[in-house]
Amino acid sequence: MEFATRMDRIWELTKSIEQAAAVAEWERAAEFASERSPLLMSLSAEQAGAALDVLRQVHEIDTRIAAEAQLAQSELGAEYQASMRATRNVGQYQRIAQF
Repeated sequence: MEFATRMDRIWELTKSIEQAAAVAEWERAAEFASERSPLLMSLSAEQAGAALDVLRQVHEIDTRIAAEAQLAQSELGAEYQASMRATRNVGQYQRIAQF
């Protein structure tokens, strides 16, 4: 793949990841990230000009999405714990109500 085309694809995938994360479609975001990862890994360490600017923007977006993902994971964990407590409480009620 030509370098400019590769950078364009990296940018497209990054924007797709950003859009998926914005609507909490984390599985879809992960699929895009898996597709993008080999493209990023194929780049040389030294970049110049516009490519470096794109990579900086990709990094900024990734940093923001990682923070959003961490927050979403924490919120989902809290919801899970609350659901588990509610399930235990219902079970306890059912046991007591049978007497």
